[in-house]
Amino acid sequence: MKERIQNLFEKIKKIRYFLLFAIVLISINAYAWFTYVTRVDTSISAKVRSWNVMFQVHDNNIAQDVVFNVGDIYPGMPNYHDYASIVNTGESSGDAYFIIKRVQIFDDIYTNANYTNAQMLAVLQNNYPFEIDIALTSNTVLPGRTEQFTLDITWPYESGDDATDTYWGNYAYTYMNAHHTTTCISITAEVRVDQTSIQ
Repeated sequence: MKERIQNLFEKIKKIRYFLLFAIVLISINAYAWFTYVTRVDTSISAKVRSWNVMFQVHDNNIAQDVVFNVGDIYPGMPNYHDYASIVNTGESSGDAYFIIKRVQIFDDIYTNANYTNAQMLAVLQNNYPFEIDIALTSNTVLPGRTEQFTLDITWPYESGDDATDTYWGNYAYTYMNAHHTTTCISITAEVRVDQTSIQ
């Protein structure tokens, strides 16, 4: 009988250990579940800044390609000025730049397949008796601001080199008479604005 009582105490001891282990295990699982539920319940709220940049030529919205066509040019012409607007109605600043895709001056054609942007700008400023300047009023377009992509052409009547002035003046006259429907100068450029990464 003593053995039976001892076996009974052994079984009770094992059951106690099992119950203690089960209670500890359930407590740990319940704590982990509440911790998990608490983590799932947390939320993050953030405001996303709006991004809206438009390109306009003479108050008409356009795609990113800007085309400037200049009809008649001649020595002593009034300075020519045209522009495309870059309008930022969003809340983020943008970095503006342009890529000249194609330039046609009389019969000469330059494309970005054969020339870099810097080379085409150098051609426009140095290869002809008239000066063609293409620029941005700012490389940063701030929220609520409008910047411009500009084209300026100047051709003074006298450059100081009579032979060059006479040659290009006659060339422009002959070209305009032979090409009534074609512009003397056509420039196609892509204007881009990338959202500024640091605000």
